[in-house]
Amino acid sequence: MGHDLDIDHLRRILVSCPEYEAGHHLGRPFMSAYQIAIRFAEAYPDNALVRTLPLGGEGTGSTQSLAQQIALFLSQAIARGTAGDIEGGFISHACVDDFSFRHQDRQVRVSGLRTAPAHSIFRIGRAGSGRLS
Repeated sequence: MGHDLDIDHLRRILVSCPEYEAGHHLGRPFMSAYQIAIRFAEAYPDNALVRTLPLGGEGTGSTQSLAQQIALFLSQAIARGTAGDIEGGFISHACVDDFSFRHQDRQVRVSGLRTAPAHSIFRIGRAGSGRLS
């Protein structure tokens, strides 16, 4: 399914993160796969993945989601060295009871908090850096 995703489209979403402050000592903010999926669905409503997959989260009744596909696509691009200046990381689920986002006036709760060890996050970093050190 990843063939319906384009690294440049995802990069535009990461670059346009509204909390970015030039020169901040921590660099650019990270966005979760869910945040990227929400912005992607808004920017590209006619994309095949947007039309056919749920955004993701608890209660979707699906093991495939847009957020999951975006996380997989970006993770694989970083591992292959084709993500350019996009770098990834993850947030531990340890001690997390609730993790949710707003999309179309509804709450989307992150699935897998009890079963998955972490949640993928991505940002624009240094060109070619890929992973955080």
